[in-house]
Amino acid sequence: MINKRFPVIIIFFFTFTLIGLACTKKSMPVITSRTTEPIKKEKTALNVDPDLIAGKAIFESGCKYCHDLPLLNQFTIQRWEGILSYMIPRARLTAEQSVHISAYVKANASK
Repeated sequence: MINKRFPVIIIFFFTFTLIGLACTKKSMPVITSRTTEPIKKEKTALNVDPDLIAGKAIFESGCKYCHDLPLLNQFTIQRWEGILSYMIPRARLTAEQSVHISAYVKANASK
């Protein structure tokens, strides 16, 4: 005769087995060789002379749209390069605008 607890034990075991399988780390396939080269984005050379006046206008109007303007001498040129590389795409600036704003910010950065 089957014990009355048997179906409960089976359901209990099945449930915890499913939970255990769902919570295990999944393995990722390993690429051992490539058949094609990865796509590389090539930067096109932009022949634009940096304009500090245009850079100031872009900085004051574009950056102020989302947040207070930081003091330019608050950061070094190296630190500004990191900030600009993050913020220029977020502000959706064109390549030409990024040349102008980068020149303006770096010209006024702390040494």
